[in-house]
Amino acid sequence: DHPMRAATTRCHRSLLCRPLWQSLDGRLASASPRRHLVSGAPKAARRRGPGDPVLVPELCSAGRLAGLLGMSPEGLLELAESLGEPLASESAPVGRELIELVALETGRSVSLQQVDAVPRPAPSAAELAELPLRPPVVTLMGHVDHGKTSLLDALRGSSIAAGEAGGITQAISAFSVGASGGRELGATFIDTPGHELFAAMRERGAHATDLIVLVVALDAGVQDTTREAIRYAKEVQCPLVVAANKVDRPGGPEAVAKLSQQLLDEQVVLEAYGGEVPLVPVSATKRVGLEELLDSLALQAEMLELRAAPDGPAEGTVLESVMGKGLGILSTVLVQRGALRQGDHVVAGQSWGKVRLLLDEEGAQLSEAGPAVPVRVSGMREMPRAGDELLVVPSEARAKEVVEFRLLRAEAQALAAAAPRRGRKGGGAKLLPALLKAESFGSLEAAREGLSHFPSTRVELKLVREGVGPVTESDVQLAQSVGAQVIAFNVPLESKAAGLAATLQVPVHSHSIIYALVDAAKEMLEAAIEPVVEARETGEADVLEVFTLTLNRKDRAVGMSKHTAVAGSRVTAGQASAGSAVRVVRGGEVIHEGDV
Repeated sequence: DHPMRAATTRCHRSLLCRPLWQSLDGRLASASPRRHLVSGAPKAARRRGPGDPVLVPELCSAGRLAGLLGMSPEGLLELAESLGEPLASESAPVGRELIELVALETGRSVSLQQVDAVPRPAPSAAELAELPLRPPVVTLMGHVDHGKTSLLDALRGSSIAAGEAGGITQAISAFSVGASGGRELGATFIDTPGHELFAAMRERGAHATDLIVLVVALDAGVQDTTREAIRYAKEVQCPLVVAANKVDRPGGPEAVAKLSQQLLDEQVVLEAYGGEVPLVPVSATKRVGLEELLDSLALQAEMLELRAAPDGPAEGTVLESVMGKGLGILSTVLVQRGALRQGDHVVAGQSWGKVRLLLDEEGAQLSEAGPAVPVRVSGMREMPRAGDELLVVPSEARAKEVVEFRLLRAEAQALAAAAPRRGRKGGGAKLLPALLKAESFGSLEAAREGLSHFPSTRVELKLVREGVGPVTESDVQLAQSVGAQVIAFNVPLESKAAGLAATLQVPVHSHSIIYALVDAAKEMLEAAIEPVVEARETGEADVLEVFTLTLNRKDRAVGMSKHTAVAGSRVTAGQASAGSAVRVVRGGEVIHEGDV
C-alpha cells in the first residue's frame, strides 16, 4: 500500500525480462505434481532474522520457496497472482525473476545459489603441461559391413562380430587395447554402428574421441556413411586415419589408388598427396597391417600430447546404458578426467546413484577407472541417456538435489516449449498407436529415428510408450487398452507377457536387426491405410417402367426378396452388366444405391 514501494515494484518489474515464466502463465495447471520436490523451510532458515539474506536455489518449487521465505504456500501463490505471475500449485517451478520479485514484495534479501553440478574449471596451459599423458580415445567409423568390428576383433584378439545380430554393430562398444610393440601407451577404441539409422550414436562417438579411424572396404569404396563420418570429423576437428580394409582380396593394391582418389573428392588429402591424413592398408581377417595401424595412431596421439588429471572427482560421458541381468542398470562410461571409484556418488543427466560395481569390457571387477578408460558402472537409480555427462558429487544428498533441480528445469522448459503449440489442430492423418521397447537408449533412439521417416499425410505412427528393457505384462495391457501394436527391438518378450499378448490378441513385432524392424513398421503402416474408393461411371439408363415380381425361393438371387421390384430401363450410354454398382437419381437426388 505504500506509494514508494509500489513505484519501486513497478520499476523493478519493468526492467526484468521474463519470457520463460510469462509463457508458462496459467498453463502450469497441466503439470503433474512432484511432491518429492517440495520441502519446507530448514530449521536454520526459521531461526534467521528478517534482515538476514536467505539462500534460495536459482530454480525451485513454489512450496520450497515459501518455506525458505517463512511464508505459507497459499500466501505465496496469492502473491504471485497479484504480481501477474500465477502459479498453478505448490510444485510449480519458480525461476530467478519471480524469486527476486517475491523477495522485493516481502522485503527479504535473497542470495540465489547455483544448484546444478558442473565440471571443474579446465587447467591452465602450464598446469596441463605438468599432467601425465593418457591413452588416446579412438573411434572406429565407417559404412555398415566394411569391417569395423572385425578390425577391432583383430586388434583385441576377440570375436565380437560373430555374435552380432545380422553381422552389424547396433550399439556403441568401448574397449581398451594395452601397450605393445614398443609403444608406451595403449588405446581405447570405440566401435560405432555403421547403419544409416544410427547417425546420432556415431555423432556421440565422434564428440567423445581424440582420433577417428575411418574404415573403408576396398571392394566397396566411399559410401554415404563414410561421407557422414568425414563430415563429423571435420565438425569436431578430429584427426583422421584411414584404414583401407580387405587389402588381402584380389585387386587390393589397385583399389587403394582408386580409394585415394575417392577420398580426395571428399576433400580428404592423404599423406601420399601431400596432406596430413595417413592411409594404412589392412586386412582384419588375415591380421595384415595391424602393427602399422597402431604405430600410426601412436604417432598421431604423440603429436596431440593428450594429458589429463588422474586424480580428483571423475568426469566422463555415458556412451550407452542397458539392463544387466542380476546387475540392474549398466552404463558404459568413458572416464575423461579424474578417477571413478567404487562408492562414489554420481549424477548423469536426470539420474543419480552410487557406484556399486566397476567392470571392464570382459566383466572383470575394477577398483577405479582413470582417464580414457571405458568402464561399465552399476548402481544408477534411473537409466541415464547416452551422451549424458557423468559427474562425481560429494554426497547422496547433493546428488538428489542436483537431479531434483534438473527435473524441475526440464519440466519448466517443456511447458514453455509446449505453450505456443497448444490449440493447433492435426493434419488429419490416421494415427496408428504403437509401443516401442529396445535394449538400450541408443537402440531406442535409432529405432525411433527409423520410424520417423515414413510419410504422415495419410497414416502416422503414434508412440504411446517407449522405453528400455523387455516387453512386460504392463506394456501388453497398455497396448490392448489403446489398441496399439508392440514393436520390440533386440529385447526379449517375457513369458507371462507373451501369454497375455496371445490372450488379448495384441500384435507383437520382435526384431533383432534395425532394417528388419523398419520394414515391419512400414508394412504395419501400409496395412493401416484405408483404401481410396473412386466411382467410375460405366453407363447410363433411363427407367421406363417399374414391375413387381413375386419369386419363389429357388428363383431368387442373393439379396432378392419374395416381392422384388424390377426397373425396366433403356441404356442410353455405355453398358449395364450384372454385378455392377448402381445409383438411382431422381430430380438430382440419389434415392437408391445397390448392385445389379
